[in-house]
Amino acid sequence: MDYDEIGLRVGIEVHHSLDTERKLFCSCPTLLKTKDNPDLILERKQRFVAGETGEIDAAAFEETKKGKKIIYEAYKDCNCLVETDEEPPHALNVEALKVTLIIAELFHCRIVDEIQVMRKTIVDGSLPSGFQRTILIGVNGWVQTSQGEVEIEAIALEEDSGRLVASDKESLTFRLDRLGTPEVEVAVGKGIKSPEHAREVAKKIGDTVRSTGKAIVREGSVRQDVNVSIKGGDRVEIKHVPSLSLIPAVIEREITRQQTIIKAGKKVSRDVRKVLPDGSTEFLRPLAGAARMYPETDIIPMATGPLLGWVRKNLPETPEKRLQRYVKKGLSEEMARQMVDSEYLGLFDRVSAKFKVEPALIAGVFVSTLRDLERREGLNVSILAEKDFEELFYLLKGKRLVKEAIPEVLKLKIGNPEIKISDAVKKLGLGGLSDEELAAIIAKKIKENPSQPEGKIVGFVMKDVRGNADPARVIQLTKKMFNSPRQSP
Repeated sequence: MDYDEIGLRVGIEVHHSLDTERKLFCSCPTLLKTKDNPDLILERKQRFVAGETGEIDAAAFEETKKGKKIIYEAYKDCNCLVETDEEPPHALNVEALKVTLIIAELFHCRIVDEIQVMRKTIVDGSLPSGFQRTILIGVNGWVQTSQGEVEIEAIALEEDSGRLVASDKESLTFRLDRLGTPEVEVAVGKGIKSPEHAREVAKKIGDTVRSTGKAIVREGSVRQDVNVSIKGGDRVEIKHVPSLSLIPAVIEREITRQQTIIKAGKKVSRDVRKVLPDGSTEFLRPLAGAARMYPETDIIPMATGPLLGWVRKNLPETPEKRLQRYVKKGLSEEMARQMVDSEYLGLFDRVSAKFKVEPALIAGVFVSTLRDLERREGLNVSILAEKDFEELFYLLKGKRLVKEAIPEVLKLKIGNPEIKISDAVKKLGLGGLSDEELAAIIAKKIKENPSQPEGKIVGFVMKDVRGNADPARVIQLTKKMFNSPRQSP
């Protein structure tokens, strides 16, 4: 297909949650709920209000017409009165602001002189206040791709919404644990040339955000909205494309949909559409406009100048330099490249700096073990938190766990999110053997099999201790004991 001939225009908005100690406008931690039953349930209905221009936003008007009851589930360990809209926002999270400024610098943006928190009317129920707080940080940037520079139109910092957990004809139920988590939005302007190029651009953006080491790694932490239009059609926004691989299919299907409407002599409407698993879409609501924006009066504007010196001194490594550093740490070039592209990039750096465990082993868990558990076992690895990996590598460092047991331990933990990694190790009987315990087992096998060669003894031992002892250590100790005069037959 000739995309220039059909006048294809594609825009992307990448939303990525940030891993900061607290939420954007309160002191609650950025974690998901830790128990099944909520501590508080609220019921509300939402209605549109006029924006700063005095006009009513079409999307807000349509949502209000549905008249659905909104149910909110709140939790004491990750929610407060700010999330339930019963208390004004607290001071802006400066850590989140610094991270977003770094991202804006990495995309060569012009940083705004002063940030003004705005309210964006959203009455689909995902925010109890009926609006989302958003802050413009940078404009007029660019990202380099295989097909030249692509415009980064704007970068904003905003609060994440609640997550929908149930719906029916009468009501919607949202969980508020995620609400208020800092989220960077990177909006792409001109320069995308094809559906495949759009996927590349989205990946470049994700890689850049993750390079800060402050990107949250969990289900729902990254969301891509894709805007598509063709000659004779109109702009349509497709919300929350769940994966990079689906972006080209979504764009191709939207092109076909608009072409079909145009050929029928009808007008393409400016809609927001929901993406379906096969890449097709369905109507969600009319496209929102500028009428939904108005200033947040509870937060004083802040100058960005005083922070820029610190930001420019703390820009992260380029992917190329990081790749070289990982190879020097002992990773193969292929594993180093996989790690640079991984969503676990920042976590790998933090864990490998904290624990004296072989870096290649740590990287293997992130780029291989987790991938296998997700693809082959169909497990949701995103429920594993940083504290789980810290506990895992702490046990490995202390020889209370062997690397061969890692997949089974993580599998049990994923299936039982409420337990600790150490509990999973105990349940599986994989506590790890001390050198003294292992030596006793080897001595017993040598005594029971006096005519067997060294290799056979290793096999007998491994059959008994698999998952509790490092094979290299078994071979080393067996060799030492097998050749000891004391152990000779």
